[in-house]
Amino acid sequence: MVIRNALETDKSSVLEFCKNTFSWGDYIEDVWEIWKSKRRLYVMEDEGKVVGVYNLVISEKQAWVEGMRIHPDYRRRGLGKKMLAHAESMAPSKTMRLIIESENYPSIMLVESMGYHLEDKWQLYSLVPQNERSIVKNAVDLSEIEALIDSSTYADSWKWLPLEQEEIRQLMREKRIIISNKSGTTSAIGIWNRPSDIPQTLQIGYVNGSHDGVLDILRFVQNKALELNCKRIQVFALEKLPLHMSILDRRSLFYLMRKDQEKSITFGVEANS
Repeated sequence: MVIRNALETDKSSVLEFCKNTFSWGDYIEDVWEIWKSKRRLYVMEDEGKVVGVYNLVISEKQAWVEGMRIHPDYRRRGLGKKMLAHAESMAPSKTMRLIIESENYPSIMLVESMGYHLEDKWQLYSLVPQNERSIVKNAVDLSEIEALIDSSTYADSWKWLPLEQEEIRQLMREKRIIISNKSGTTSAIGIWNRPSDIPQTLQIGYVNGSHDGVLDILRFVQNKALELNCKRIQVFALEKLPLHMSILDRRSLFYLMRKDQEKSITFGVEANS
C-alpha cells in the first residue's frame, strides 16, 4: 500500500467508489479541484489501484482530516488506520480534529482506538431562506459576547476551527459575528459564513443565547441568504444547547473527535573539537 498526493487521473476512480457514500451520493466531486490545488489531497494505492482518499488541512493550531473514504472491497482491512496515521505523520505535534456522524459506529471505534476522544457533539439543522424582520448588529467588542461563547471551536465550511480570542477578534473584524441586543444586553450570538467550496449555501457555524435572541439571529441569516442568492442554510449548534424552533429542520448529529499529539523533543548534542 502506498499513500501519495492525488493526481487528476485518480479522480474518476475515487468518484466511482464514493458515489454511494451517502443516500444522496457524495460531495467529493464538488471539492476535488479545490482540495487538490492545495496539495494535501491524498490517495491510497494498492498495486496501481486507488482504494482510499482523504484530505488534510494544516493550520497553525491544528490539523483537520476530512473526506476519508475507503473502497467498499477494501474495508475492514485496517486501511482507515493507515491513512489516519499518515495524516498524523504529516502534522506532528498538532492537535488533530475530525467530524463523524454519530451513527457511524465503525469510524468512531476506529478513531477511538487511535487515541481520539469526543470533544463535542454538534447538531445540524437546516433553514429555508426567506424575508424576515430581524434586528441584529455586528459584535465589536469581546465583552459583548464572551459570556455566550461556550465552545472551543466553530464550524466553517464543515471544518471545526479553534475559537479563541485571536480568532474571535478576526471574525469581528470580518463582521461575521452578529448579536441580538435589543435591551442593551447581548441575548444571543451567531457566527455566519459563506463556504467557498459548498455552492449556494450559507452557514451558521455557532449560535447560542435566549430563544428570542437566537430567533433574531436565524431571521438575519434567512435574509442574508436571499441577499446572496443562497438556496440553503445550514445551522450548527452544540447538542447541549438545543434549538427548539419550528423554523428549523433537525438533521444529523455529529461527533467532533480530537487527539492532542505529543510534542516531539529534540535533544541538542554539543560536539567537542
